[in-house]
Amino acid sequence: TQTRGMADAVLPLWHNEDALVFLNPRVSFNDDQEEEFNIGLAVRKLVADGQLIVGINGFYDSRSSTHNNRLEQVGGGIELLSSWVDVRANFYYPDDEKKVISSRETTEVSSTRRASTGAPYVSGTAILQDRTTVTRTTTTARLFEEFEAALEGYDAEIGVRVPVFEEHVTTRVFVGYQDFDNPFGDSKEGVKGRIEIQLGDGFLMDAEVFENEDLNHAEFLVGVRVRVPFSIANLIAGKNPFEGTRDAFRPRPSVLSSRLGEMVIRDMNIRLGESTEMENTGSTSSSTRGTSRTETDVIGVVPPPRPPPPPRPPV
Repeated sequence: TQTRGMADAVLPLWHNEDALVFLNPRVSFNDDQEEEFNIGLAVRKLVADGQLIVGINGFYDSRSSTHNNRLEQVGGGIELLSSWVDVRANFYYPDDEKKVISSRETTEVSSTRRASTGAPYVSGTAILQDRTTVTRTTTTARLFEEFEAALEGYDAEIGVRVPVFEEHVTTRVFVGYQDFDNPFGDSKEGVKGRIEIQLGDGFLMDAEVFENEDLNHAEFLVGVRVRVPFSIANLIAGKNPFEGTRDAFRPRPSVLSSRLGEMVIRDMNIRLGESTEMENTGSTSSSTRGTSRTETDVIGVVPPPRPPPPPRPPV
């Protein structure tokens, strides 16, 4: 079980009755001590006589992982929103840098010996022979590392509004797909499903299920979103900056133009992949040290000289 939190703001830069340009900063965190910051620029416009919203967005994402690495990416998305059907697709393009998450060093020692003998020689009454042993000791240091990296990929979903209890809530059901390239192995992909139950503009409950638990670190997510208005102009004028909050939590018929300023739906986390342990061959070092030792072996004894023969008697 993991708890996640998020704070998201829609900051209008320009708008009229049928279009909105806004900044969308977002901060998210979880109980694994991971933090992520996103900031995006989005444009939405009503088209088809006010029956369809077309939107595009671009984001910069930065994530601090559980291994204290900073990972970054840029992303883009497209949206088609209507009263009955929503379609979204988001694309994510990370940098290619791989970050170290663990490392270990090993030291291997190997030895070889070579012996040689010299020519025998005489010393005193002994026959000697020198035996020389040369020992070479090689020490090899190796570095093994594990890495993490952000994954390049996309997700997409299509959803429909379900006409149940519409006098109280707006319900939408989505089916989608995720596909991310993994530089350390097979791609991570799978189907996902999502349901939204919205009360007015201010309160929304959603639940999401995933086919690929490894990609999402969960089989499902359950969430609550609260949206409140905030007016800087009212704050400067000394008025209530949260004016209209009460109305935001009241059921009312869904008006498509009110969705121009809703939260951009995209992956709130940079997706990560982790490698198995790999040897860093560029860090391998080796050194050799040689020693020589000479020993003298006695291989024989010089026989004593023979005494001279006795003299012959005279004839």
